[in-house]
Amino acid sequence: SLIATFNTAIFKVISFTIYLKGSAMFLSKLKITNFRNYKYSSFNFEKGTNTIIGENDSGKSNALVALRLLLDDRYYYSQKTLKESDFNRSIGDWKGHWIVISVDFEGMTIQETQKEIIASIMQDIDINESIEQLNLSMSNETTDKGNVSLIIRPVESIRIKLFEASGDPIKFTEVINSISLIDYEFLYLSKGFVDFSIEQNYKAIVGDFNSYSAPDPSILQNSESIIGTKIIINDVTNYISVVFVDALRDVLLLMTKGNNPIRNIVRTIENKIDDSDVKQVREKIKDLNLSIANISELKNVQGSLNNKLVEILGLIYSPDLSLTSNISDEMDSLSKFLNLNPENEEGLISLGLGHLNMIFIALKIVEYNISSTREVLNIMLIQEPEAHIHQHIQKTLFRNLGIEDESTQVIMTTHSPNIAETSEISRMNVIKSVDGKSVATQPFNGLNQFGSDNLQIKLDLTQSLERYLDSKRSTLLFSKGVILVEGDAEEIIIPSLVKGVLGVSLDEIGVSIINIGSTSFEYIASVFSDKRIQRCCAIITDLDEQAVPTNSKLYKEQAAQKGRERRDKLNKLFQDNNWVKSYFAETTFEIELAGVGENIQLYKKAVEELYVNKLKISEWKSKLIDTSVENKNEAVLKLADKFGKGWLAVIISQIIMKTNYNLLIPEYIMDALVFASQESITENFLKKLINQTTGKYDDIEEFMDPVNNNNLDFPPLFKFIQKLMLIRKKPADER
Repeated sequence: SLIATFNTAIFKVISFTIYLKGSAMFLSKLKITNFRNYKYSSFNFEKGTNTIIGENDSGKSNALVALRLLLDDRYYYSQKTLKESDFNRSIGDWKGHWIVISVDFEGMTIQETQKEIIASIMQDIDINESIEQLNLSMSNETTDKGNVSLIIRPVESIRIKLFEASGDPIKFTEVINSISLIDYEFLYLSKGFVDFSIEQNYKAIVGDFNSYSAPDPSILQNSESIIGTKIIINDVTNYISVVFVDALRDVLLLMTKGNNPIRNIVRTIENKIDDSDVKQVREKIKDLNLSIANISELKNVQGSLNNKLVEILGLIYSPDLSLTSNISDEMDSLSKFLNLNPENEEGLISLGLGHLNMIFIALKIVEYNISSTREVLNIMLIQEPEAHIHQHIQKTLFRNLGIEDESTQVIMTTHSPNIAETSEISRMNVIKSVDGKSVATQPFNGLNQFGSDNLQIKLDLTQSLERYLDSKRSTLLFSKGVILVEGDAEEIIIPSLVKGVLGVSLDEIGVSIINIGSTSFEYIASVFSDKRIQRCCAIITDLDEQAVPTNSKLYKEQAAQKGRERRDKLNKLFQDNNWVKSYFAETTFEIELAGVGENIQLYKKAVEELYVNKLKISEWKSKLIDTSVENKNEAVLKLADKFGKGWLAVIISQIIMKTNYNLLIPEYIMDALVFASQESITENFLKKLINQTTGKYDDIEEFMDPVNNNNLDFPPLFKFIQKLMLIRKKPADER
């Protein structure tokens, strides 16, 4: 058949595949200033497949948009499409501010640097002495790096007016208020040295509008040594391709469009199709057109039309028309008849969304491998590939993208824990979003150096954590706050205790518990810092001060010394890290838990669950309420020792959820919870929690007012909010 012949011709070429030239050059950084979610942010990328991880509305898509604005020649964006909402809202009034998007490339080979366009984006390391004196943070300092930037800024006449009005609040404000979007220009540059994603650089070059100041445009803003050299961006994109695969795609609709992957593939390979195949197809199309035109019913229509024209115009003036078939024999036109049909199914419409998405992604990868054949670098952007796909298939999909060529780089956004578990930490960017402002963080950034300098270890800390976190990675990456604990008991009981006492789950607060299974907290905690993941991490551990009789088998003479050494080590290690703080039980978790409120009732009730013999139950209960604190503590520890800390924790956790005891959260655990949740809990959340708990108040100030005695009526909630408000008032380094 004609279609079969055409299919054979097309897929002969596809099966041949495309030859991609190896390349060492790769996209190493994306830096964004004042664009949508991002005020000042920088993404790091490695060769191969990279992931951008974040929850919904955190700014993952906008990071890809920024990259496409700069490098995707199929993504049209200009002064006419610029919107006020494109400026980061945290800057306040957008007028006068700049949007800067830049990318860094690394690893250019000698062969690549010989290409004129690649040489034009590579940086010169000779920096003018006068520039060095400006004390600006430079982007790169080596010769195997280059960059390309897009600066969206007011035209020069506006910038001159801002400079002339500097120092005069009234005049400066008048100039700012007069600015509109049509006053902005788009500037593509290369060889720039200054990193605009660093606030001090931005203010030095653009100005500090809150202080009514703007620099002379002729000094810095037009200096090629500072911001870079003007380029024609199409010259760059001729050597670097970007292919974008969208999320939540309507595959059936996309497959009917003129730019669907199959048609794009045909357009690319058309000149590689064998001439004999083309000739055979065209001959069959010619025969098909003749066969259609000779259908007797169509001939009758042709005759009727010509007869009617004779009646209207007469024999002399009426044209003699032929009804013909004009199916094009051009390959591009014929490609619209190509369809994918699953075996034993009635077309794609019979498949579910998950299968359709996988088929589309596979098609895009085939299109990419065939069509994206730029000489230097090919970048594939995949937005949330997990849509409608089963979690087990998500992992397989990520591992088997099928893109292995050195000239190919993949950047994928996701909020799927399954894909996150499969991703390498060294290839991750984790987005943190607070109040609509997003920051990209890198868990691996400087991690090995930290391990060498502070932990005195020679091993590759990044690779070690990679293996250790295989099962815990999604918890660490997607939580808004983290609590590290040393054992099963804490991991099992604390979530239930928080839910039972405060009436809200840790999931609702956005805090997750990670069980380290030892007291070696420093390795995991080191992931949290200004340089890496900027999220609050609380460490909960025991000082193990001995609180049982000295003649007890459970008395451990060396435990307290080790506890003090652990405290000193953790405090020293993270003393300058505002994202990590340690909280210590004076004794052990079990003793501290049993020693507050009516919590001892949990252990007495647990005895009833664990024993049938009434005499045994009575003996244990007597020990648990012994007037000697040391004896009571010993009973708690013996119970945990006899049945196992983990199993006892399971029993106590179940009791917490179905009891009406006046339970309390030990102080050090409450402090850890407050620290870990300080960024995730909003004012609106607290109002709802107060109303849910009291059934009366829905205002924080009213609830906390001393005259209402809520510190007596709802002590745990009152204390939690009190501590939360207090920690938020402190400077970050004092929390």
